[in-house]
Amino acid sequence: MAAPKKQAKLPEIRLRIKVHGRHPRFYRKQVLKPTRPIPAGSQVFVRDKEGKAIGTGFYNSRSQIALRIFDRGFAPASEGRILELLQAAIDYRERDLRLQDHSEAYRLVHAEGDGLPGLIIDKLGDYLVAQLALKGLEAHMEEIGEALLRRYPKGRLILHVDKEMSELEGMELRSTRSDAEAWLSEDDLHYRFAPGQGHKTGFFCDQRDNRMRLGRLAKGRRVLDLCCNSGGFAMHAARGGARQVEAYDLDEKAVALARDNAKRNQLSMSVAQADAFELLRERKPGSCDALILDPPKWVHGKDDMDDGLRRYLDLNRLGFKLLQKGGLLVTCSCSGQVSEDRFLSVLRDAAGRAGRDARILHLGGAGADHPVALECPETRYLKVVFLQIR
Repeated sequence: MAAPKKQAKLPEIRLRIKVHGRHPRFYRKQVLKPTRPIPAGSQVFVRDKEGKAIGTGFYNSRSQIALRIFDRGFAPASEGRILELLQAAIDYRERDLRLQDHSEAYRLVHAEGDGLPGLIIDKLGDYLVAQLALKGLEAHMEEIGEALLRRYPKGRLILHVDKEMSELEGMELRSTRSDAEAWLSEDDLHYRFAPGQGHKTGFFCDQRDNRMRLGRLAKGRRVLDLCCNSGGFAMHAARGGARQVEAYDLDEKAVALARDNAKRNQLSMSVAQADAFELLRERKPGSCDALILDPPKWVHGKDDMDDGLRRYLDLNRLGFKLLQKGGLLVTCSCSGQVSEDRFLSVLRDAAGRAGRDARILHLGGAGADHPVALECPETRYLKVVFLQIR
């Protein structure tokens, strides 16, 4: 089927490979250099090595991911189409999931999971925090912001653009900041957060369901929460009736944040600064009954895969050694490049080296407001495993 004439004006990009599946991302080495220079972020029509039409997408020769498919047909990313996808994404969270009934923090847009590559938007109280990682959508951010304000007239827009990603993509937009202290509630717990600052958008709404699950399992346990950030897991454990709760983070700002949150919620828990590896080596086996390991993103790409996997292996080996029979381990990986199978393989290796057997109680990830694109498994970046030592 031939493309309509007005849409055929899009520059054409050829791939070096024959495409069998529908994965929407192509690395620079998979894309033939165009005969004429194409400005970074331009929309292009894509064909594979054999001339098969793949669709339209955003091209950026500067980026490691040089090509991101937007539409499987011939339609460019128009303002109308982008706003249609935005509206559908919000309706799914608020009309179908009804997340606003029990939380002030949830994801409105999850990149390819909502058909908008390179764009994440979180609703954190009255703040609407967008995280942009794609040059091609830069020109559409104003119209996206206007649409958000029509939906949320009292909303406060914040844009977060990672400095490294900005340089890599060649983006001109810069992050906007809010120095105001803000609070939000989630499952009747209150959290202080800094909109658009720190990690991601300023709050980890992806762990909402997992925090609640831990709260239901914590009664009577001695809980140790490492890499605690704002203290969400620890607070749910304390509210759930844990006998003792300790929370630690290497980041001084995170420690202060978790302390403020515990005080605001009138929860009995200790919060201190510590390195997770050192603390696990120092503790005696059996000194806690529930351990949460939620480290930062250790694998950003293929270059740091081996080092990141070693870190996951060492951290979980120490965790398995600390826990005795009946102990609960909640272990996480937010590295999208590490598949669930690979993470489970690391956990099996870690348990074997620690001389422990375990059973999986629950295998999960981010909440339903983080839909996964079937053709793009990287959108399921968060892996969370609830294990019990046997």
